[in-house]
Amino acid sequence: MTRRMSCSLTIDAVRDRTKTETRRRAETWRDLKPGDRLTLVEKAMGLPRGARQVVLAEVEVTGVRLEPISAISADAIRREGVRLDLAPADWAAWWKREHGIGVGLDVPVRVISWRYLDAEAS
Repeated sequence: MTRRMSCSLTIDAVRDRTKTETRRRAETWRDLKPGDRLTLVEKAMGLPRGARQVVLAEVEVTGVRLEPISAISADAIRREGVRLDLAPADWAAWWKREHGIGVGLDVPVRVISWRYLDAEAS
C-alpha cells in the first residue's frame, strides 16, 4: 500500500493533473525519495466517523529537495496549482499563513515533485 498525501487545498489542480509539485514543512516526508509512489487524497486526517478518504490520483515521486519558502518562483507556483494570482513573495506569505508559520520567518520547506501514473495509460 502506498503512502497517502492530503491535497485538500489543491483538489481541482490534482483532478486536472496540473499540480505536479507541493511544498511541505521540512520536518515532514523526510524518507521520501524519487521513485516512491504516493496516493493523493482529498483529506487524509480529521474525517468524521464512517467517512472514507477520497482518492484523487496515484503518482510517482520524481524529486525531493529542501529550499527556503522564499525561493518559490512564478513557474513553481504554476506547478503548485493554487493561488496562481499571487506573486512569489505573496504566495510564500499565503503558504506560511495556511501552515501556521509566522509571516516574517523564511522557513525551509520540502519540495516534492511527481508525475501522474495514469498519464502512462494515455
